[in-house]
Amino acid sequence: MQNIDLFKQFKELVAENTDKKEFSVISIPDTDHKLGISKEGYPKFFICTNDTVSSTPNTTLDILSVEYNLSCTFVDEDGRKTSHHYTVITLRSIDLTLQEDFFDMVLMMLARLTAIPSKREIAIEVENLISIFSAMTCPPRKKIQGLWAELLVIEQSYMPEVLINAWHENPTAKYDFTMGRDKLEVKSTSSETRVHHFSLDQLCPSTHSRVVIASSIVRESAQGNGGLSVRDLYDRICKRVNYVDARIHIMKVIAETIGTDMHRLNEVFFDYIEACDTLKFYDSSEVPGVDKSGVHPGVTGVGFNSNLSGAIDIQAPESTFQRGVSPLYKSLYK
Repeated sequence: MQNIDLFKQFKELVAENTDKKEFSVISIPDTDHKLGISKEGYPKFFICTNDTVSSTPNTTLDILSVEYNLSCTFVDEDGRKTSHHYTVITLRSIDLTLQEDFFDMVLMMLARLTAIPSKREIAIEVENLISIFSAMTCPPRKKIQGLWAELLVIEQSYMPEVLINAWHENPTAKYDFTMGRDKLEVKSTSSETRVHHFSLDQLCPSTHSRVVIASSIVRESAQGNGGLSVRDLYDRICKRVNYVDARIHIMKVIAETIGTDMHRLNEVFFDYIEACDTLKFYDSSEVPGVDKSGVHPGVTGVGFNSNLSGAIDIQAPESTFQRGVSPLYKSLYK
């Protein structure tokens, strides 16, 4: 089947607006495979697999997820049910260009596989998908997501003017917000788990400095489905901030971060409600990291991924973090 025909049918699917794992699907002609759409508008390929036992782990990336050995039941228009095991490959993006490329790659992958492949066969082909789509997650898009998350923290803050004044003068600064000894670093992810990338220096501040990490799950969304763009957040902040200098500073940081991609500020939308619901703040000392004393002085540029799922939100009753008189930290929430 031609990609253009399948993609046209996909765009006609209606996403199920439910928390249940239910999806609208179509059959891929001349195969036992299915194509569905998630409630976010993400394309999902259901690849029918044989019953060969495999311990292949699931894969979850910002742009792509692969779930093996899922038992799925499909109900046709006449109410007849069919069940089988599937490998489900999801492109976690509503970008139409990426979706078309995704369709091309998956259809080429299916052409290389046997009619009912084993999970091991699929895992080998999936490695190619991961390699290609990791490279296609271009820096400008990640920059827009990161910028959006920083603006969200300002928009959600108790005193946005304080955060705007503390916002970095250039995109290469070590921390996103700095006010004296107090720092704030904003991290976002579109994955299910709260895993973020840090440099060693970010989690090892000077002796008398403190660092708080703002973390949020930020996923792309359609404009009419609760999605807000960078421009939307900018407009919301401006309604709360009367100072012209503050507004100019916001636009300056936006321009320096995005550069020639300024025209995309109102083209990419992220789920505002989910981002707000998942916004948390952590004391950097609670974040799993690397002991700087164990790193050779000649080694530089050390970076690593840390999972914050086990860290305590500083807003939680059991947190021992003290905001004190810090204007930066007091501005985050009441």
